[in-house]
Amino acid sequence: MILDALDEMHLRDWLVLLALSIVVSTCGVIGVSYVAGSGWAIFDTVQTILLIVIFTIVAAIVFFLMDVLFFWVCLTRAREDDRLPNERKPLLARLTPHWQLKSIAIFAAIMALFWLPWLIANYPGGTYWDTYYQIYQIYPENHPISIIPWEEIREQTITDAWLVDHHPVLTTLLYGAFGYASDLLTGNWMLGVFTFVCIQGVAHIIAFTCAVAYMRQRHCPLVLCFCAYLFFCIMPFISTWAMCMVKDSLFGALCIPYFIMLFEAVRTRGASLRGAFAIVLFCELGLLLCLTRKMGIFMVVPTALIAAIVLRRGKRPHLAESGAVRACLIQAGSCVATMALLLPLLVFPLANISPGGKQEILGPLFQQTARYLVDHGDEISASEKRAVQNVLDYDKLADEYQFDFADSVKYRYNIDATPEQLLDYMKAYISMGIRHPESYLAAFASLAGYYVAPTAFANIRMVTVDTHMGDNDRYMLWNPDELDWLRHGMDDAYTAIAETPGINLPLLIVTYVFWLPAGLIFVLVRRRLRCGILLVPTLILLAFCVISPVYDARYCVPIFDMAPLLVCAFAAICIDTQPEIANFSEVETDFKPMAHYNTFNCV
Repeated sequence: MILDALDEMHLRDWLVLLALSIVVSTCGVIGVSYVAGSGWAIFDTVQTILLIVIFTIVAAIVFFLMDVLFFWVCLTRAREDDRLPNERKPLLARLTPHWQLKSIAIFAAIMALFWLPWLIANYPGGTYWDTYYQIYQIYPENHPISIIPWEEIREQTITDAWLVDHHPVLTTLLYGAFGYASDLLTGNWMLGVFTFVCIQGVAHIIAFTCAVAYMRQRHCPLVLCFCAYLFFCIMPFISTWAMCMVKDSLFGALCIPYFIMLFEAVRTRGASLRGAFAIVLFCELGLLLCLTRKMGIFMVVPTALIAAIVLRRGKRPHLAESGAVRACLIQAGSCVATMALLLPLLVFPLANISPGGKQEILGPLFQQTARYLVDHGDEISASEKRAVQNVLDYDKLADEYQFDFADSVKYRYNIDATPEQLLDYMKAYISMGIRHPESYLAAFASLAGYYVAPTAFANIRMVTVDTHMGDNDRYMLWNPDELDWLRHGMDDAYTAIAETPGINLPLLIVTYVFWLPAGLIFVLVRRRLRCGILLVPTLILLAFCVISPVYDARYCVPIFDMAPLLVCAFAAICIDTQPEIANFSEVETDFKPMAHYNTFNCV
């Protein structure tokens, strides 16, 4: 089979394989070099080039074998086994949910049992300092509040606004409601946080189980569906983040139905987005993604616009394709209108909500500027210094620079900087980068290396934030001492496995964030699959990961959640479209919501 696959490789396939392998190898080698060197490269130029060549060959072999294995699994699928009586079905068929309410309920309960020890160990649930500050804003006595709630500059950014859009307002209101209600009932936030993480965890479990069952219904090989379900059950970085009160986890839960609708649009050539219900649901999911995480609009809108172009295949597209184009444009338009016009121009002023600062968008540039001052601070001109000083606390930048943590630099931002001063800063930023691009590369690679190189495992959140609030210093949130043995024991066991070379491959961030998408791109090109749009959300999320201010698996949660479904979706489309294996009748073209589950029972 491998020799046959080699014979069938065309020039375009070889070129794409080479390009992907070079990119993956280059990112991996440079990332390891800077991360292992704590921000300074440990490989010289010759070593770097030699390692890139070696690992380009390794990556090419791996991607090629991945394509061969993928096609073999699709070719030998056991779809027909679903037509057998239950007593004659293979074991995997009985261990994998199918598109029937009873099956989904049973397998969701099984997944919940796998997750239960993590829920108990981390009672009342994982939180961040960000979560605390969002709940804190709901209390009238805790005002005025700060635009940048960082200790050293908090007093300099105080505002009289009711809320601050530093974190999405929708999540602030949601977390605040649970925290405040819990405080009224019990005098602390323990019950509220626990209730929320349980609800969010159940939502994840149902979404994962339904998604796997749906992929099985849509011709995905049984073995891939089983592996996806098992992945969601046993991977600690799936369950612990799903039960964490942080915006990334809520965003990840919404990504699942969004991805399924996108998959259906590709699979049915747009027919699934033809009805009014589907269009409304598609737009609502897009808006919720934008409202729960700031980068949501940068994922939803480009994906919708690209989908509109892809689904419009000819000058006179089919009626279904025209409907899908309309749905995608409506989704993109509603998201832009809400996030760029309705909220900032109407809702925020009327509700006395202050927008967040520009430091989040400009953070990667500020980090590079700080690194430049560390490396070449004596070469900066008077005009460049003045331009930087108007936007950042120039005197503290070099001392605050940390290769793997950008928050300490970006929070030196002057929130009163004018557009003209920001423009002058951009000019200085460009001129400094032209002189010494290696400083900018070092600042970028030192953080990006955690996501595009095998340097870090997917950390889990096994702690809540010990929280005191108010003038009385009330104790609001904590992990009970009685469960410390279980919490620390499970966390230490996971860390020990995740830090063991070789067996930790399934636990590395790069496996799902970078290597898997790269391998699927080769499969897409090699097998001529028309489903590249399914990779767009993951690639956009990857782009935001590499410019993130710190290494933390929470930024990757949506990618983790979608990764097994991406593989399943590619396989389902491959089976339906490849001449060698597409022996099914006409592809189904109706998207039927879960409410009508009884019409979907497996044949």
